[in-house]
Amino acid sequence: MEKNKALLRILNAINKRTPIHYQVPNAGKFIFNKIVPYIFIYRVPDTGKKDKMIADLAKTENASIVCKEDEFALEEWIKPIAESLAQEFGACLLIETWISESNQKDDILLHVGQKDILPLAEYFERNIRMETAELSVAISKDLQIPKPENLPSLFSKKYLQNKQILLLGISIKKRYIDYEENILPLLMRTYRETLAKSLSRLFFEFLRVYTHLNATAQKINVHQELTPMMNEIDDALAQESKKFDFLLMVTPLNAHEAWLQFKKDKYWKTPKFLYRPMHVDPDLVKRRLYNLRIEDIYDPTMAYIFRDKRTELDSMITMLADRGKEDFLHGSLQVFGNVSEKLYNSALALLMMTEPETTSSKNEEWIGPSEFAKMAKEEVKFLQQQNQEFNCPIRIREDISGVMVNRGALNISKEYKLTKSRAKALIQHEIGTHVVTYFNGRMQPLNLFSLGVPGYEELQEGLAVLSEYIVDGLNNDRLRIIAARVIAVQHMLLGNSFTDTFALLVDQFGFKHETSFQIVMRVYRGGGLTKDMLYLKGIMELIEYLKENNNVHLLMMGKIRKDYLPIIKDLLQKEILIPPAITPRFMFPEYLDKWKEVKTKASVFKLTH
Repeated sequence: MEKNKALLRILNAINKRTPIHYQVPNAGKFIFNKIVPYIFIYRVPDTGKKDKMIADLAKTENASIVCKEDEFALEEWIKPIAESLAQEFGACLLIETWISESNQKDDILLHVGQKDILPLAEYFERNIRMETAELSVAISKDLQIPKPENLPSLFSKKYLQNKQILLLGISIKKRYIDYEENILPLLMRTYRETLAKSLSRLFFEFLRVYTHLNATAQKINVHQELTPMMNEIDDALAQESKKFDFLLMVTPLNAHEAWLQFKKDKYWKTPKFLYRPMHVDPDLVKRRLYNLRIEDIYDPTMAYIFRDKRTELDSMITMLADRGKEDFLHGSLQVFGNVSEKLYNSALALLMMTEPETTSSKNEEWIGPSEFAKMAKEEVKFLQQQNQEFNCPIRIREDISGVMVNRGALNISKEYKLTKSRAKALIQHEIGTHVVTYFNGRMQPLNLFSLGVPGYEELQEGLAVLSEYIVDGLNNDRLRIIAARVIAVQHMLLGNSFTDTFALLVDQFGFKHETSFQIVMRVYRGGGLTKDMLYLKGIMELIEYLKENNNVHLLMMGKIRKDYLPIIKDLLQKEILIPPAITPRFMFPEYLDKWKEVKTKASVFKLTH
């Protein structure tokens, strides 16, 4: 009688599409955080010992059933529930997971007993392989309906065919437990996160292909909110990130004075750079970072994002502690990467196919920091027409070189001067790209998208440089500087001194002395910073992205990187993230032909004049 009442409650919840949690005392738990046409099933074997990895995996799903087989007749409950979901949505997908027998060869074996589910199983297998190469996966085409060893079948094959119910079995080789029954936490996490991410994509594919839901209904049904713990960790990471500004801390305070002294020394004596004092204790920052309980977050996407950011902050604070030492360069290679052979050859080719700096700009109108600041304020007013909350503090400073965006503020050196035509392009680079993505990131529920996900610089700088091209401001001189940065980084990595690299740019590639100094200063600052090679790398990657007809507007939603895009799309589908709030000028319809031109040219070499 009690069972009938409980089952009726669940069926009514499905009919009304209202979430329901139901606990069968000491036997099992039904969880429907959302009413969706799929259920994750885990029957705990008669031994009564629950597998932690599978139990934790169940917690990542919108709908799951975890029960003790010897105390609960699941087959009596699952049939009416699955039928109700199939009637409601047009089809129902059940995923039953269990621990394999010891003789299973692959880490993950997908069991298929119905012809109709084979395409889904193959899609699932591809996603697991794409997610991690560490786990082996295969498909077993079973003659019978999949089920764990020594447990009864939940359905007959004939029953499933008649009811539009699909059942996929997953048997797991328990490689994350050693011979002494100790858990191997990193390997267990790999299993759980790989399966959780792949299941999320599998369920969405099932909704799209097998059910009669439209796109809007799909979004409603996969909607997932940030938990209090996710918000807490995001806030904590943001607080630690805001305690130091990495680029300001590695930018010399005396860049202009150092240039004057270097010129006075006839370009042969390595300049001495001064930096801001460290105002944070690296050990305390690291302690706070690793006290965050990221491992308790069951959503694999969010856990990955947070761990990734924590690792980056750890590396950056270590680099700041190592300013002026050899270890600074090692940290830079970890955070920003190395120069590939392809990138170096591309930079070399750009320099060889373009002429050195000309004097034509002498005839152009030059402006100083005040006039440039005025142009920037006009651009801010233009963008505020889309959203009045948009803002960008603009400061003229003595302690920086050139221009720099810092947490949505535009900083301009008091010594800075440029041509008016160049200023138009730089406005799109700094405000249209860096400030707009900062603002759009702030509109997201996660701080990480305004502060920057780890490794965002490559895509960000590539987009910023391409914005210059879109508004007709990317000339050969600018492309040569971007290419020269790659050459300078590679030369520095080979062990050459500041003065050697300076001489290389002047003598071999025809750069003017002050231009060469600025390029080399940026590369050698702090002890060796490889970040500047990302400008050319980023624009080359972005051109490839455009050639594949990908959505460029998606790149404006925050400070993201290219391999985060599948994660971004997942979070947009779950409605955790929102589309960009502000569209920069260079993405307005009037520039559509220029974007088409980039796709047609499809090469950074064809952007030269």
